[in-house]
Amino acid sequence: MDKITLASQLQLEFPYYYVCHYPLVDLHLRQNQGRSILSLLPNADFWSIPVFSVDTTDVVPNLVMQRGYKLFREGMDLFELTTTGESSFQEGLAQISASIKRNQPVILTGTTYELPHSPDFHNPNYLKPPTNSTLGGSFMVGDHYITVVGIGSEEVFIYDPIPNKFLGTISLESLEKFWRGNLQFPEFTQARGYSFLVTYGIINVTIAEHYQNKKFDSVAINVLNKVNTAFLEGRTRSRPGRLYLSGVALNTYIYEAFCAYYSTSGEIPQSLGKCLFDMRWSRYYLRDFLHDLDQELNLPVSELVDEILVIIQLWEEVYKSFLIIVRKNSQDNQTQVQKFITFLAGVIKREKEFHCQIQDWLSKTKVG
Repeated sequence: MDKITLASQLQLEFPYYYVCHYPLVDLHLRQNQGRSILSLLPNADFWSIPVFSVDTTDVVPNLVMQRGYKLFREGMDLFELTTTGESSFQEGLAQISASIKRNQPVILTGTTYELPHSPDFHNPNYLKPPTNSTLGGSFMVGDHYITVVGIGSEEVFIYDPIPNKFLGTISLESLEKFWRGNLQFPEFTQARGYSFLVTYGIINVTIAEHYQNKKFDSVAINVLNKVNTAFLEGRTRSRPGRLYLSGVALNTYIYEAFCAYYSTSGEIPQSLGKCLFDMRWSRYYLRDFLHDLDQELNLPVSELVDEILVIIQLWEEVYKSFLIIVRKNSQDNQTQVQKFITFLAGVIKREKEFHCQIQDWLSKTKVG
């Protein structure tokens, strides 16, 4: 079997909130650019900025988490993923073999329904797609990503860390079935995203030219500057019946929506609970990034790492306090509700000050 020579050891343990393609792109960067840190990638995709939308016609505010590209597409310029569908399985194998000989890993798209090591393998529930997405809105279908790092006459050696934690071989027969993707299943024809699916898909990773010749530290600092500036700007966008919010604008909206609804109805806007829960992911991504800047790149950000841990804990307390006042009759607990409002305002203020602290650090650091 022909295998690539790895620039670094492959990892299988990753935080549960990372999506499947990030370790694969991380591997690509390490092989081609010589250096990478995993947390750079979701931050380059603005996952560290909470972005939510709300239906402006709803009486009770119901914020739904959105992908960062809804507001920050033009800033996502570190890397681009494009998909090419090969004309046949044999043509695809030829492409994989040629890449492995050049010491290049190959990212493929396909369906976990045909991956023997996946819990989805021939699971009948897989072919019964839900009506709605867990993030809100209608269900959207997409293919899974794996990376081939070796190829032989009867099997391939693959890297499939998220969520399957798998590094090993599968037969060419299994690869062919996986590689047909979800496009082969008529059960998904009505789902959003179906028209973008391909058979025998290969993912091409393109690193932006203006980043390729920069020092890696400079690239990482630029990404931190982008996401931090975006948080403080609090970008919003309106369209008929819907408002998109991010960063400080989102925090302000949560505070004002809670206060307005409670003051007029005397009730707690319970729908805000899911938003308070889902916002944690963005802070986790930022925490990971600052930690890696400190530990992997040896940048002097240890105070920022300490503070983001405090910020995360404070927002966890906000969520727990929210659940407590929801469980109790708000009419009889006005004092507790007022304490919650005061605490929420203080946490929002401290988080903004934290991002100003990052901005101050960046202003003293060369951002190339």
